[in-house]
Amino acid sequence: MRLGAWPFFGGLLLLALAVGLAAGGDEQVSAAPVVTNVGPRGLKVLHTWLSERGADVRVGRDGLEQIPEDVRTVVIAAPTASPFDDADVKALGALLDRGATVVLLVARQGARQVFAPLAHLRPGPTTPFEPVPLDGAGTTVQVEHQLGPLRGVRELRVAADSAIRVTDEDAVPLTTPPVLWLKPLGRGQLFIAAGADLAENARLDLADNATLWLNLAADGPLWIDETLHAVRTRKTPTVNLWASGLQFLFAAALFVIARGSRLGPPREEPSAPLRSSTEYVEAMARLTQLSRLEPELVEALRRQVRLTLHERLGVSLQLPDGERARELAASLTLSPADAHALFVEPDFLKLSRLVAKLEGRLAGRKDA
Repeated sequence: MRLGAWPFFGGLLLLALAVGLAAGGDEQVSAAPVVTNVGPRGLKVLHTWLSERGADVRVGRDGLEQIPEDVRTVVIAAPTASPFDDADVKALGALLDRGATVVLLVARQGARQVFAPLAHLRPGPTTPFEPVPLDGAGTTVQVEHQLGPLRGVRELRVAADSAIRVTDEDAVPLTTPPVLWLKPLGRGQLFIAAGADLAENARLDLADNATLWLNLAADGPLWIDETLHAVRTRKTPTVNLWASGLQFLFAAALFVIARGSRLGPPREEPSAPLRSSTEYVEAMARLTQLSRLEPELVEALRRQVRLTLHERLGVSLQLPDGERARELAASLTLSPADAHALFVEPDFLKLSRLVAKLEGRLAGRKDA
């Protein structure tokens, strides 16, 4: 940062802190990175400064599912009171799919696996101390890739503490040391860093931190979500829900009683009708067709026909199929077309029917 800008940002920080302290209300001094915190670790200065510059900055406390569709940037500043659940991950995934930017500042003492469906996080190296007059416990990192909101940002001021590592193959470290990561998801971008260092009151005017937030706010409405900074309470079932549950149990009990009461002696189970041989053959034909074994079975059935004619009618096995068909038609009064089809029909079902007809002729049945 140029030396001439130090008085400007320093005066801005003092002005924002003075306004926050004078306004009173629900403001507080704590270690929570929320917009009502006027202490060094809060985000009051960021919220007030961006609002004064005309940016559309909103604060959400009703859940990530309630974020309006016109929001372009969502900031989640190191929450520790409540863990992320599946609904939170799904909501952020939907935001990224529609092209929003999500800035995830992961709490250092929080679970690193909470965002596994979006990015696999691991503890990173500890950044060394690099004191400056207004920040004796921090360090300055160099920006290697000035992408998107990092345009014009050369340095960032963060805490000299453990960083974070994103193990996804398509995640890109943007700084050296790698304390800020970028992972494209859907049509949006997911920025990941450890701790709320980049947005805290104490470091907003150091290095190029303020430029980063100006760029993010310039893209459209910026949403600072504080849902996970408060402990979520489970809602107790309402009276209507209890009444509906009791009605269901009463109806289920009546159903069990009605089904369990016999109105007379038990009857014997009706016997299933026997299947005809034609149905059996048709079922076997469909099975063989599905199993793609029909050509082999057709040839095997045709060999059996030749052997049966040799044994029952004395038809020589050396005769061609055409001569065999003519003898068969003459001996059993079988139509020449059926006799010829016995040796050329490729369909297993039709051939099976012809064989059944032949067996009927051989057995002397007149209705075959």
